[in-house]
Amino acid sequence: MRERIPPISTSGAKRRSTRIAFSLPLLVTGINRQDDRFSESIETITINCHGFHYFSTQCLLQNGTVQAQLIPNNKDNAATAQTYRGRVAWIRKSTRLGGLYLVGVEFETPLNIWNVNTVPDDWAPFSPPIQEDPSSFLAEVDRILHSVAVATHYQLLGVEPGASHGEVKRHFYQLARRFHPDHHMDHPEWTPRLLALMDSLATAYKTLSDEETKKEYDSRLTQTMEAKTFKSGNLAQGYLDKALECMAEKNFSGCILWLHRAIEYEPNCSSHRAMLGRCLAAIPEYHREAAEQFEMAIEIDPRNVAAHLHYGELLEQLRAPWKARFHYARVLEIDAHNWEARERLNRLGAGMPRSSSRISLLGRLTGRR
Repeated sequence: MRERIPPISTSGAKRRSTRIAFSLPLLVTGINRQDDRFSESIETITINCHGFHYFSTQCLLQNGTVQAQLIPNNKDNAATAQTYRGRVAWIRKSTRLGGLYLVGVEFETPLNIWNVNTVPDDWAPFSPPIQEDPSSFLAEVDRILHSVAVATHYQLLGVEPGASHGEVKRHFYQLARRFHPDHHMDHPEWTPRLLALMDSLATAYKTLSDEETKKEYDSRLTQTMEAKTFKSGNLAQGYLDKALECMAEKNFSGCILWLHRAIEYEPNCSSHRAMLGRCLAAIPEYHREAAEQFEMAIEIDPRNVAAHLHYGELLEQLRAPWKARFHYARVLEIDAHNWEARERLNRLGAGMPRSSSRISLLGRLTGRR
């Protein structure tokens, strides 16, 4: 029978992983109080990531060193079974079983070594991490550390702002399992970077796991985002003004430079991209990029008349009149009174769409299309 039980207080130290009642076979070796080496097969009473409790026939020294080895199911695994060092945290005589001692062992390095299917959530950080390529692992650590200054707590933990407490907790434990320094004891040179990373992750987790601190953080985050948006809008407008000045002087190279900067702050502005397409179209070497900008402007706002007109003009230069006709006709669908699109369609020898050919009686009488 498996059940969760409260930790037995022995030294007063706060336990960091939940203890559960579970029986597993172990081989425990060490030196007893009589300085005799011993080896005994035992069954655990309780286990967690920091150690275990068991009944022993040996009277052990408190703080003495012992070694524990999981007893495998078959002989083939016996030779490769790993041994874990620990210390005798406490020992006392059993009040119910004569001649036996109840022993508490604490591992040198906390680790989830137990073959248990369902474990408490707080065991996740102590589970053995997946083996990774050292160079790739360190590159990922450095990438996250460099993003700490600009990333939000949600981005650090890899969760959405609306994530539940359980999801935030799960993501934090997954990251801790991967980056906690205790899982990389064979690389002490990594410890400073891993400690810095875990401090940032722990701060993010503590903030988002408490409702009050989360609410305060969300409020500050919203204010910051609004301030950045306002600043970005001002910068984009300033760049746009400079681009218009350059366009008035027919300085297309300068106009292209300023428009690129404006688009960096407002990438979803259809008019900025249409204007950039006009400037690029004025330089033959940039015709292809101009076409891309016009298409993006139209994708963002399909009703952008200027983008359709100027793209049609560029397509005529590229000797693709059949494509230009489509954009001129589209303009007439948006604005039936746009005579520029109508005249261009007439010049290309394309009849007006039937819907627009009946727009005005005056147009039919004069024969203008």
